[in-house]
Amino acid sequence: MAGQLGGLSGSTTVTIVITDVNDNPPRFPQKMYQFSIVETAPIGTAIGRVKAEDSDVGENTDMTYQLKDEGGGDVFKVTTDSNTQEAIITVQKCLDFEAQATHTVVLEALNKFVDPRFVDLGTFRDQAIVRVTVMDVDEPPEFRPPSGLMEVQEDAQIGSIVGVVTALDPDAANRPVR
Repeated sequence: MAGQLGGLSGSTTVTIVITDVNDNPPRFPQKMYQFSIVETAPIGTAIGRVKAEDSDVGENTDMTYQLKDEGGGDVFKVTTDSNTQEAIITVQKCLDFEAQATHTVVLEALNKFVDPRFVDLGTFRDQAIVRVTVMDVDEPPEFRPPSGLMEVQEDAQIGSIVGVVTALDPDAANRPVR
């Protein structure tokens, strides 16, 4: 049937599968997040969760987070929830309202898998500011010195001063101590 209609031809079904490439960076929906926590929160306490959005699909949406502490205190730590891709910010060092009532850190989201073909499109990361307000807790008085040994002669007169200790309120209000 060479040269005739339908000659030397055939047909088949072709399935084309389109896969995603990692060509979209993570983006925070807002540029600032605010959280608050009491100063007595134990180390490891979660302060809050933040999630950056990524328009890619599959493993190309996987991201990691890191904190940039401008104050250099390393008071907080961030981990990535592998199921939700959320940043979990936790307490890493003891908090003290009287020393610092507000902490400001920069949270950065980065693509976990960077496709080298798209590096020239810019940085595949985004940043947001996280402000953590430390709430005051009424703390008990502190003795100064915190401990010590006072000696007295066995033949000391009744009413003699053996030593002096003071107690101070460590809170900002600095209430009188009885």
